[in-house]
Amino acid sequence: MSNEDKRQQDPPMADSNEKYADDMAAAEFASYCEANDIDHDEAAMNEEDLKDFQAIKKRFVKACKQGRVIVEGQKIIYTNSNFSPQGYAGQKVTITRPGGSAFTAMDGFKDTQAIHKLHAFCSAMTGMEVKWFSNLDITDWQFYRDIATCFLAD
Repeated sequence: MSNEDKRQQDPPMADSNEKYADDMAAAEFASYCEANDIDHDEAAMNEEDLKDFQAIKKRFVKACKQGRVIVEGQKIIYTNSNFSPQGYAGQKVTITRPGGSAFTAMDGFKDTQAIHKLHAFCSAMTGMEVKWFSNLDITDWQFYRDIATCFLAD
């Protein structure tokens, strides 16, 4: 049974925000990875990659269970947590699959500006200003970083 069939058969728990049970949240993560050709075969990962990947998966699943992640094929609609400051908290942001513009956006920064490069990459994926990411709470910042990392790791 495909993840899409499972979602239709076993919908998210009812609430004002779509919250998911553990297994459904993990299925959403797998669905996102599959739709974007992101390697998520944990059995094939070395110990270091597995540790990093599991941390990304854990944050994704947690946000999904909180009703802050909606997967729509290759994109995510992410709702910033209430930890982020006013004007950012609760804001819904669409994260799309990166293209070449995400990589060229990083060219405007020196190699010593790794965080600026990451913000530029995230900016290209979301359409948000580069400086916007500097104002987020760590919870939200890590989520955007993690999604970018899935595409940058190889």
